[in-house]
Amino acid sequence: MSAPARAWRILGGTPELADAPVRSASLPHGDIAVQVAYAGVCGSDLPKLSPAWPGPVPVPWFPGHEIVGTDTRSGDWVVVDPLIGCTRCGDCRSGRPQLCRDLRRIGWDLPGGFADVVRVPESSVVKLPALRDPAHGVLADPMAVAVHGVRCGLPAPHGRLGVIGSGALGICTAACAVAAGWDVHLAVRSTARLEQLNAAVAGPGLTIHHGALPPCDAVVDAATGQDDTALRQAAAAVRDGGTVLVQNAYAPGITLSVPLRDLFRRSVTLRGSFSYCRAGGRDDFRDALTLLEAGGAWADLLTRHRYPLGELARALEAIQHPGPERPIKVLLTPHP
Repeated sequence: MSAPARAWRILGGTPELADAPVRSASLPHGDIAVQVAYAGVCGSDLPKLSPAWPGPVPVPWFPGHEIVGTDTRSGDWVVVDPLIGCTRCGDCRSGRPQLCRDLRRIGWDLPGGFADVVRVPESSVVKLPALRDPAHGVLADPMAVAVHGVRCGLPAPHGRLGVIGSGALGICTAACAVAAGWDVHLAVRSTARLEQLNAAVAGPGLTIHHGALPPCDAVVDAATGQDDTALRQAAAAVRDGGTVLVQNAYAPGITLSVPLRDLFRRSVTLRGSFSYCRAGGRDDFRDALTLLEAGGAWADLLTRHRYPLGELARALEAIQHPGPERPIKVLLTPHP
């Protein structure tokens, strides 16, 4: 007799490995079960997994929106697009489900992939292309956020682009922007991270900086969002008349301490970029998978640290450790 499926459930900031809220049999019409192989722990999940998080969370919360696994019907490798719009509103009809007032997200409004198996709408399942490593598929979500920001949020023509943030989103944004023709400059705070990224990421079109950026035509804030340091750094680095694009999922209550008179006197455009879209005949999520087919040492670096599903606490301890060996990203895998 097989063991019952498990899933991480968060109640009152306390994680508990419980029975998964899904079985692969007798699913409602239009839903399928995905046998999870890899689930990425997103940087936006990390603060919410702490009891000190000041904002709301679902009750109960079954996290995990970066999901790679197999379709239990066909056995195909798949990746899950976590955005589920209502399909009826003007935003959904124009290909912008991320702006839908009734948007539901797998791993937030619906149970997610920190589990052995997850139930998802069939429309959310995308066949995984032939990646060098299937685990790279967990980067589809951050890469889609990067694609959306670079494609929909930044001006043309291309010039010098600064990127602040050396997590998965910052690295994906840098890789995406290089492919789009920008001269990219990525800022990191840690010397250990500088050495790590110089070995795995730097190359033609991408320069890594320790600390301040050179003057830039546009700057992307893709940092962690626990204070406004990155946004102030972006405002200082962007040229007069340039654009600051915020991809950062700021924590509740964070405010901008830059004098707005100074910012707007310089004609700086301050623009937010949330999630990703399917507008204009393009699909950010599927285009992200195309970029991931190229892989690279940066994709290996971001998916290197993998932990058994039951060891969420150890994975979180590793990624929050201040030492030089701290992973950039961690993955959970039910079947190590």
